[in-house]
Parts: sequence; C-alpha cells; structure tokens
Amino acid sequence: MAVIPKPPGRFHHGDLRRALLDALAEALREQPPEALSLRDLARRAGVAHSAAAPHFGDKRGLLTAFATEGYARLAEAQRATMAAAPPDPAAQLAASGRGYLGFARRHPGHFRLMMRADLLDGTNPALGAAQAAAWQPLAEAIRAGTPGLDPAHRHARMVLAWSGVHGFAALTAEKAGAVLAGELGAEAAEAALIEGLVAACLRPYGADAGPSDPC
Repeated sequence: MAVIPKPPGRFHHGDLRRALLDALAEALREQPPEALSLRDLARRAGVAHSAAAPHFGDKRGLLTAFATEGYARLAEAQRATMAAAPPDPAAQLAASGRGYLGFARRHPGHFRLMMRADLLDGTNPALGAAQAAAWQPLAEAIRAGTPGLDPAHRHARMVLAWSGVHGFAALTAEKAGAVLAGELGAEAAEAALIEGLVAACLRPYGADAGPSDPC
C-alpha cells in the first residue's frame, strides 16, 4: 500500500521557534494578542501544541519572546537610520524618530504587542535588556543636544519625543492616517511632526516658556 506523505506545513520547521514567532507575526495582523492561544499559533505553524510548548512554556512566554525581538528590531532600525544621517544632534534625533516610525510600518505585529505590559512577563531579563537598548538611541541623541540640561528635564524631553512618534505610529496603525495627513499629506505630516519634536526637545531650557516650562 502506497504511503501518502504528510502535506508540508506552512512554515519551514528547521527552526520551530522561528516558525512560531513568524506565525504570531502573521496572526497579529488579523487579531489582537489577547484573542490568540498557543494552540492556535501552533496550528498556524503546522505543528502540535505539544511541540510548541517546550520552546516558550506558555502563551505569555511566546508573546514575551516576540516583544523582545521587536525591541531589538526597533533599536536596529533607529541605529541604521541614525548612521545614515549627519552627526549633529538635531539630525540624529530626527533620524531616531524616522527609524521608529519606519519600524512601526515594517513590523506592525511587533509594534502592536510591545507596549502590552499586561500580556508580557515583565520580569524576563532579555525583555528588560531589549527595552533598555531600544531607548538608548533616543537618549543619546537628546543627551548630545542638551549638554547643560539636568537628568530630570532631559528625561522629560525623551518622554516628549517618544510619546510623539509612538502616538503618530499608533494612530497610523489604527487607520487614522487621513486625519493625521490633513492637507499636508502623510509624508509631509510625518516630517512636520519630527521637525516640531526636534525643535521642542533640543531648545534651551526655559526658552520662550518662562519658569513653568515642564521640560
């Protein structure tokens, strides 16, 4: 009797861990992370749940590994964009923002999950290290452009820059692009956002704002 070979899975399983991460990236384009299960993701990867569990332990472990990868990719995106920009602080800070927005466009699944602290293992050391590394390009650019600023106010500038680009990326991901673009168009609106954030984050402390300046 002829043996009918098993149909191949959708993913190459020379690296099952990679296959599961790729299955999650695909699934996150369609569903929110809380709607997924490890069993569903194993099915997408073409393997049994019992084969998937040893790699991550549970769904939280898989989501944490995926978010860790996302932060690493975010750091790489910023570094690559900054490496291609002029070395002055304003250009470096602008490049950091463009790198962040470019990452969010290229990796929507990672971007969607990375800030979901309720779904991740916040005690995971690899996740913590990746988060810190992703923060560094922005921190370095603002530190270089505000040499006389005290740490607390410099941190406030970093929060301002991060909130601005992340909010723009999140709204774009939620299909609010037409509202964001306005009459300028998407590319011009993005450029204007980054220009405004650079000007705000690198201005001398208290300039044109008086003693109530929060940054």
